[in-house]
Amino acid sequence: MGSEVKPVGIFNWRNVIGSMLGWGMDAYDFVAYDFTAPIIRDLFFSQLGSLGSMLATLAAFSLSLVVRPLGGLFFGNLADKIGRRYVLYVTMLGAGISSFLMGFLPTYAQAGLAAIILLLLLRFAVGFFLGGEYSSSGIMSVESVTKWRGLASGIMQAGFDIGIFGVTFTYTVVATYLPNAMYTIGWRIVFWSGIVTTILAFVFRRRFLTESPEWEASEKVKSPYRVLFARYWLPMLTILLATMGFLYEYYVMLELSPFVLQTVLGYSAALAGLILTVLSASDAIGSVFGGVLVDWLRSSRNALLAVSIILLALIYPTMYWILIGGNGWVVLLWDFIAVLPVGVMQVYIWDLLPTNVRSTGAGLTYNGGTWLAAWAAIVTTLMAGASTKPQPWLPSITINTAIGAVLMIISFALSIIAAKQSK
Repeated sequence: MGSEVKPVGIFNWRNVIGSMLGWGMDAYDFVAYDFTAPIIRDLFFSQLGSLGSMLATLAAFSLSLVVRPLGGLFFGNLADKIGRRYVLYVTMLGAGISSFLMGFLPTYAQAGLAAIILLLLLRFAVGFFLGGEYSSSGIMSVESVTKWRGLASGIMQAGFDIGIFGVTFTYTVVATYLPNAMYTIGWRIVFWSGIVTTILAFVFRRRFLTESPEWEASEKVKSPYRVLFARYWLPMLTILLATMGFLYEYYVMLELSPFVLQTVLGYSAALAGLILTVLSASDAIGSVFGGVLVDWLRSSRNALLAVSIILLALIYPTMYWILIGGNGWVVLLWDFIAVLPVGVMQVYIWDLLPTNVRSTGAGLTYNGGTWLAAWAAIVTTLMAGASTKPQPWLPSITINTAIGAVLMIISFALSIIAAKQSK
């Protein structure tokens, strides 16, 4: 649902960039954990055996995804009441510091069960604050422009790739020059280095971020929760299905691509790191292309359908090329098609929810997608039997990616009805 009030001017790119930097911080933590997952598995969960340790490592990460809707609701409600800008100051610092502290964790050999508890507490904190980040940063960007809203959404969400590039570059350097120290200081350096992203992004926000003009001009409501659930339950369900579908298929790619490269294809950590560093470019291109598609088609709903069809058509041949053909560089194509929906999502939310409850709705629905996505890598791994052979992964990854695409198509169908309720 488009806002009833148009912001002054066409662009506020400082707000778009300020929002983008928050997603970079999210990616830094996400990929830092992803890359160091084999090390975390051995240092914290080796006592559980091969399959058990891998599943426990994925479950610990999934905790930070499962709690995101809680942070999204809490901070989204605040953003609809007091404004987006102040919320984004807090979420930036909270998530960044929590991720930084990961580098100080004792291992299981050093602290036993206490090490696992501390790991889980930090993953909870990271997820809670990032849930708040997702409630407002994307909304801030699309509320700050009046033309090429899809492009603004795509550029903002391409901030995720700044984080991917930063952490993959760091990981590659550490793995190349400190290969024998990865299990001691190396993995810690990967997490510590993320504080640079947090500091730079926070300083930029304090200096340049201005309040959303749409929020300033909107009529405030006393209880965004109550209004949202009473009047806009169908648009929320529609958005939730779309984010569940997108995040499910995207997390299959993001969480499992390092495993596919290193364990299934047998690439070295340095080569896998190089490919995943380049992946940040394909991810950015896919994100922006998905956003531009919204503007070209003049419809976020039609753009969502288009990217879902592309995903269904290309996932099997892409995975066959990677797994059976043995070409790890094709992971870049896998990433490109998997990330296309992300450029659509913020405009999709903007179209379906009014300004005065939009952050609360985004906090629940965008983060709510992680309730399903949190288990994407685990389900896919179980279906493949955690095999080190490529053949079981081909149907497993293809099927789970298709599940995500089908959920987005269902959302497209519901959005036709939901758009009428939003008016």
